[in-house]
Amino acid sequence: MNRTLLRTLYSCALLLLTLMRSQTAALALPTDTLTLSRGWTFGEHGRGETHPATVPGVVQQDLIRLGKLPDPYYRLAEDSIQWVGERDWDYTCTFTLSSEQLQRPSIHLLFEGLDTYASVYLNGHKLLEAENMFVAHEVDIRPYAQASNRLEVRFRSPLKAALPLYEAAGINYPADNDHAEKHLSVFTRKAPYHYGWDWGERMITIGIWRPVRVLLRGTTFFAERPVVTYHPERSLPIEVRLPADAVRGTEATHLRYHLYDAAGRLVFERTAPLADFITPTERGGLHALANPQLWWPKGLGKPYRYRACFELLEGERGRVLDETQCAVGLRTIELVREPDKDGRSFFFRVNGQPLFAKGANYIPGTLLLPSRTEADRKQLFDDVSSAHFNMLRVWGGGTYEEDAFYDEADARGILIWQDFMFACTAYPGDSAFLKNVQSELVYNIRRLRQHPSLATWCGNNEIREGLKYWGWAKRYPKEVYERFWHDYEALFAGLIPKTLCQEDPLRPYIESSPDTVNWGRPKELGLGESHYWGVWYGREPFEILRERLPRFMSEFGVQSFPMLPSISRFARPETDYVLESEVMKAHQKSSIGNDVILHYIRQDYPEPRDFADFVYLSQVMQGRGIALGIRAQRAAAPYCMGSLYWQLNDAWPAVSWSSIDYYGEWKGLHYEAKRAFAPIILVPDTAHSQLAIAYDPQPRQRTVRLAAEVRDFSGRLLRRHTFAPKTLPAHEVGRMVLPMKELFESKAERTGAYVHYELRDARTKTLLTELTDYAVRPKELRLSQPKAGDYTIQVSERTGTLFIDIESKTLLKDAYIDLGETGWQLSDNFFDILPQRRYRLRATRRQNAPERTTKTLPTVTLRSITTEK
Repeated sequence: MNRTLLRTLYSCALLLLTLMRSQTAALALPTDTLTLSRGWTFGEHGRGETHPATVPGVVQQDLIRLGKLPDPYYRLAEDSIQWVGERDWDYTCTFTLSSEQLQRPSIHLLFEGLDTYASVYLNGHKLLEAENMFVAHEVDIRPYAQASNRLEVRFRSPLKAALPLYEAAGINYPADNDHAEKHLSVFTRKAPYHYGWDWGERMITIGIWRPVRVLLRGTTFFAERPVVTYHPERSLPIEVRLPADAVRGTEATHLRYHLYDAAGRLVFERTAPLADFITPTERGGLHALANPQLWWPKGLGKPYRYRACFELLEGERGRVLDETQCAVGLRTIELVREPDKDGRSFFFRVNGQPLFAKGANYIPGTLLLPSRTEADRKQLFDDVSSAHFNMLRVWGGGTYEEDAFYDEADARGILIWQDFMFACTAYPGDSAFLKNVQSELVYNIRRLRQHPSLATWCGNNEIREGLKYWGWAKRYPKEVYERFWHDYEALFAGLIPKTLCQEDPLRPYIESSPDTVNWGRPKELGLGESHYWGVWYGREPFEILRERLPRFMSEFGVQSFPMLPSISRFARPETDYVLESEVMKAHQKSSIGNDVILHYIRQDYPEPRDFADFVYLSQVMQGRGIALGIRAQRAAAPYCMGSLYWQLNDAWPAVSWSSIDYYGEWKGLHYEAKRAFAPIILVPDTAHSQLAIAYDPQPRQRTVRLAAEVRDFSGRLLRRHTFAPKTLPAHEVGRMVLPMKELFESKAERTGAYVHYELRDARTKTLLTELTDYAVRPKELRLSQPKAGDYTIQVSERTGTLFIDIESKTLLKDAYIDLGETGWQLSDNFFDILPQRRYRLRATRRQNAPERTTKTLPTVTLRSITTEK
């Protein structure tokens, strides 16, 4: 063979090797993931009888499916389901691995959630002990894995597991929402509301509540994702940090980083040694970006997200060992708590822009957590977005939500105030408890810190408030009460902020909510964030909310019943539709609830005629009362910079403070919140002869003109008043106060007429907002009962949407439109139908609604204060 041919063959071989290396470097070694969701069985420990199991799931779900447990939400079923949580349960499945899979260098088993005390065995080998519902468990199973594998998860009753801790402590902690004589919940890192609450039944769930996966990886892989943060004050504002323990294995020497915009275009890339990302440098973890698009919360801009991709490399141009990716939102967030002339401020600043927080407190949407679907989650965020929310508080007595919840919040521009899962009681502070909590903190902080929607961490709900004001000092011996304080400081002033400083140092931390203010001490309202319960527990009139204005309202509320179509799903009309029936009392967990609801109805509305009227009026009262508070808080901006009412949703079908009931139906409050959270609202205050225009930041300066018409209840115009044009500034949150003269000229007009305000753009005449107001309480209005033919309702359907046209010859106060079945979402409801106007409502099916079994149009009826359904 001649030399020329040898050189040619050698060159070809080199070229082929180069191409192979290039292809190897370009293609990541994929993580092969097996999701173990099929083939599971479960049974009570020691009984021998097994049944097919749902994973993810909990024992109660499968027992209900098998007909061995009643529907826990129906009528009086609560007592009959308690035995499940008192017993031990076993889950078993088998799975196979191919010879190729068994050759993988890394074979790990990942449990994303075990509820709660569990021992896990693989092929007879004990893998782990779990004792915290809120953490994942990942364990190396390569030494025990084989072609055919038997996996066992043995759950112990949370009640039996916690009892020795209770007995050793010798204290029955003040966890009064724990509906049992012995308050075992404080010793167990499990969702507190599972033990009962003043809006929820008790259900001690047990099971594999989040997915189980087998992860087949290479020798070197990402154990944690890199963290991307934004520092606009720097010349190189984007920081990509690789946590020191983020990479497992020793082969990786470099990290390749790509950043893509929302359209999928590459906008930045870099390859550098791992060390340059662990301690970010200009060569690796620090860089600029031309014209960066910022992530904004709803109402301030677009929630823009980039996509970041990371690859671990063996050498600068070597093969790819592992890859991961995540969405990235570039934004800054500050919690401003500074002394000022009124006390101390409390507001969020996003990308330098002050934000008026609009939203509510969120609790888990069910007691059977694995039963929630993607449709449920998307519908929840549809409900939130359409009501102009920009924030949800994930309350501390529930659970840390799944990743998809925060992804949805990121995509919608909904900020999340995230409590850690501690609420309304003192907690232990021994080393074992703190060690357990430490794992929970690290896991959830690392899991959630990349989400731009995550606005703040909060240590707990109302625990400092309880220690100071709930009588625990008198209820317990001095040494026990001092221990409560010591353990509180160790956890909420010590462990949590120390862990956040290490894991997520840029986000604000609120030690306890409320941070300072107690509702019983009005002089403190200028000092920060408040839970104001003078309305409800103090039975103060709604009008007090115009005066008792904190710097940020993070809880306030009043209860109502669900509407009758929802009540019919858990109660029997023929026996249970009585306020004091056993079923209604069982679904009302507040000991003072129904009395207080009736108290507030009687303040403003006629006496309920029957059960159905009580249910309807409870929703009218709740919606109008809480909307009064929301409007007053918005009209107090920038002194007050947040309104989060209690509560958004329900965990089971109940009488509660929610604005959306368990079945997803909007109550009157949610429609009222939608109107009160609109970008521009009107807030009349006749007691002080003024009207405020409250507004969110506007994209441009806008000249507006306000007009007021006084009409009687038949629609006849009595007089019209036009205000001088006003200019709303651009890019500011605030209010503008206008003096008001008395618009009603006689007592007869005050009880027999209304004023309708309209705010329009002075240039385009576009209607920006409107409001109907009255001079007296609804029960003092001279409303007549409509006669036959006084109003008409016409229903039509087009491509799955119902159109409901309503006209009336007379005022229909607080009209409720009832479609007679659940699953529909109305464009508006619980509003005043003014005479001589035509209203067109749209009704669409909710994403998570069951499929209709009939094609006939629903029978639409109307109820108002003077109109019986």
